[in-house]
Amino acid sequence: MSPSPNQTENTKRTPLRAAIIGYGISGRLSHAYGLRANPEFEIVAACDSAEGNRQRASDELGCRVYDNHLDLLRSEELDLVSVVTRSDTHADLVCDCLGAGVNTLVTKPWALDTGEARRMIAAREDSGKQLFPWIPMYWAPDYRRVRSLMDRDRIGEVFLIRRYYTDFRRRTDWQTELRFGGGYLLNWGMHIIQPILDLAGAPLARAHGQLLQAINPGDAEDNFLALFEFTNGVRGVAEFTESLFPLPSFLVQGTRGAILADAERVILRQADPDHPSEVTEESYPLEGKLFGDEADIYRDIARCLLDGEPFPVTPELALQGTKAVEAVRESHLKGRPVDLEA
Repeated sequence: MSPSPNQTENTKRTPLRAAIIGYGISGRLSHAYGLRANPEFEIVAACDSAEGNRQRASDELGCRVYDNHLDLLRSEELDLVSVVTRSDTHADLVCDCLGAGVNTLVTKPWALDTGEARRMIAAREDSGKQLFPWIPMYWAPDYRRVRSLMDRDRIGEVFLIRRYYTDFRRRTDWQTELRFGGGYLLNWGMHIIQPILDLAGAPLARAHGQLLQAINPGDAEDNFLALFEFTNGVRGVAEFTESLFPLPSFLVQGTRGAILADAERVILRQADPDHPSEVTEESYPLEGKLFGDEADIYRDIARCLLDGEPFPVTPELALQGTKAVEAVRESHLKGRPVDLEA
């Protein structure tokens, strides 16, 4: 690729010049919203292969538009590119953006497998730029409350972490086809599996997965169940099920209590197992977007780029999630649990 105007030393100018590659639903409702909510950013360009999406970006954002990301990278001086395209295109696009000297955000799933994840990490190291994997559950109100209660040792020694999500709708888009990186394990894995990895407090030792295609067309799964064993003895359960009845988003069980979360509140119950009828309960109402507010995420990206503050999600952390997702699929295909490397 020919030299880019971005291959110069970063400045701490504001507003930061941002571009969005992929102006579909997520590009519009999540990423354009998050960028525009923060005055530290200015969206100067958008790129999409579909003419209708380019026109929409021009109309809604008032920015320049491109049909090819390489033309965008050659023509624009940028501080951040948000890659919001089909899953099977992420790794190549991210490597191109980093190679052009641009800090890059990549939507979920950031990688289809560990090979892609490592390739992007290597591109980040070669470029000296920032790579931001998009895992919005780290900003989710239920996760943050659960994390806070566990950090304060409110339920004793944790031995079980369950994470659920249910939905009931038929999809007919590329997410139903494996050749495009579709399937709900990749689409929802970072929302559902990553919190368990973070809360367990120890490396993942073993994974057991079951995938099911129930109501969608195509050849990709629309249900999954994963069982995890961690080196400290904690057990994890992650489940996405097509169901008309919701399940709690979190259930964390410890030796002196439990934490349960749904879309509206987090409940803490404490008891001595020798006196199980003597239960105390606290309830914490939840406010904000279920999977985190995109404006908050881009605010933290701005703080990272401008002030050097650490961003909560590193590529190395996301790599652990990719390893877990990969192990779940491997377990399903082999019909047995899969041990992970120490």
